[in-house]
Amino acid sequence: MSIVALTHGYPPLWNMGGEVSLHRSMINLNGEKFVLTNTEKDYVFEGINVKQIDTPDVLNVKANPTPIAKQLKNLNARVVIGQNELSLPAVRSAKLMGALSVVSVHTPPKYGRSIYQAMRYTDYAVYNTQTSAEQWGEPKGIVLHPPISPLPNRIINNGDAYTLLSSLMNKGVTVVLEMAKRYPDKRFIIVRSPAEATHGFENLEQEAAKLSNVELLPRVAPEKVYKYLEQTRILLAPSRYETYGMSAIEAAGYGIPSVHVDTPHVREGIGEAAILVPPLGVEETSMGIEAIEQNYKHYSDGSRARAEWLYARQENELKEFSDIIENLKKPSRAMIRRVKAYR
Repeated sequence: MSIVALTHGYPPLWNMGGEVSLHRSMINLNGEKFVLTNTEKDYVFEGINVKQIDTPDVLNVKANPTPIAKQLKNLNARVVIGQNELSLPAVRSAKLMGALSVVSVHTPPKYGRSIYQAMRYTDYAVYNTQTSAEQWGEPKGIVLHPPISPLPNRIINNGDAYTLLSSLMNKGVTVVLEMAKRYPDKRFIIVRSPAEATHGFENLEQEAAKLSNVELLPRVAPEKVYKYLEQTRILLAPSRYETYGMSAIEAAGYGIPSVHVDTPHVREGIGEAAILVPPLGVEETSMGIEAIEQNYKHYSDGSRARAEWLYARQENELKEFSDIIENLKKPSRAMIRRVKAYR
């Protein structure tokens, strides 16, 4: 029997936060594991067998579940995990072949239209924050905060750049461009996102070219993000919204402080170890930079301490999640999903 996840993209070819989180949770599960996604050829990545999903459009919420169910049957699936637009096809195909279904929830209901129906019919859901579990009406549901990579052995914060790890509009790229104008003597790094075609800033390259202190750099695999973090002094995440904020925690492991958008989800992650600001807050981001620079060691030490605490919590959560998936059974009543919450 196997565990099969469905997602529209997967590392190392698609390294967005939700997909990276899914992968890090998958590699900690026991047994044979597969991912069905959009890929030109099958591959194995860190023990996960990745295969082309049998559907013509991985963004179609109402994709035909029948051919996917045949794949699941061939893979002897016991548990099927669905994410984003493929959540409902995952639930439907799991039902067709008698497997257990789990929806991986990385968004609150406000932004979760693509998974609403899946959430009505799935056997279980796993939430990326306790806040999300409560907002979806399942306060005692399964919570697995997005796992981060292992912490470096020591603080490494000798970089000089103010860094934004995603070039998307909703991640605050225009705010960071404004910061570059305000601080012409500071170096800024903006890492390109593969989702720029749909969520990017149309004039990014032209605007960045006007600023000699801005570098547009390519996105790298999660295990290589350290190459950018080692150049970073402050991480900037003045987003419109964040449902956790994994990049700030990764940076905190290096002792790198952050200026970060404030949401209830973020407070379960980097929390008050960062300077928390309103969504896309230009003035507040500037004040956050100033506050950190005035007491850099304080914010650096606080960030590292928070990262260490979060990493210890993560180890416990991953073990409990693995145990739950290994022992998962059909719920006694299909519309009630109540399991032990991680605390």
